[in-house]
Amino acid sequence: MYQKYLEPVVEEFTTGDYYREVYNAKQEYFDKAGVVYEDDPEFEQRMCIFMDWYLFDRDLPGVDLPPIKYYFRKNKDRFSNEELNIYRDFCATIHSVFRLKRFTWTAKAFVIEDLFSGKAYTISDLEMNKGFAKGDVFEARVIPFKGTNELSRGFCFHPVEMVSFIMGEIKKVRFQEKGRQTKLILQLSAMKLKHMRFQHIDVKHIYTFVSKF
Repeated sequence: MYQKYLEPVVEEFTTGDYYREVYNAKQEYFDKAGVVYEDDPEFEQRMCIFMDWYLFDRDLPGVDLPPIKYYFRKNKDRFSNEELNIYRDFCATIHSVFRLKRFTWTAKAFVIEDLFSGKAYTISDLEMNKGFAKGDVFEARVIPFKGTNELSRGFCFHPVEMVSFIMGEIKKVRFQEKGRQTKLILQLSAMKLKHMRFQHIDVKHIYTFVSKF
């Protein structure tokens, strides 16, 4: 599993001199994606998504590289060939909104489509299969690992009835820079959190950029 290779990265960039940076990153992230509380059903999922965003996407001040790329740059000369490939792949994870297209005929893997790029990825993870259904639309991160693709442990599932709205917004930023796409992903995440808390409100009044009130 890829997690053991991330542990030294997490250890280095969440403790010591970086402890304060994690705090600042949390403020930045949850301001955009919606604040979660420990008793929220999605608390653990959201914390996983945050940590992935911090490690893989958010540039460190004064470095202009996210922790994973900075770690790779500092250590690549002492990596084994295997580690070199693993950490190089870690620098190319895909954070996006996906749709589950189908399960493979062996039912040991499933195929997801990146709704921004249209690219398909086969995910090899027996445990993940148990929690997904065809047509699911969700925020996640694809992690290339030793010739296969895995999903990170943080997910944000969106209501299937809002797929048309989500696709419409994605089309507006599909060819824009990655930062604009990430902004939309976080805005959708905030909408899902609001929907979870205010289930008495029509979801179409929540998944919108037009004020209904």
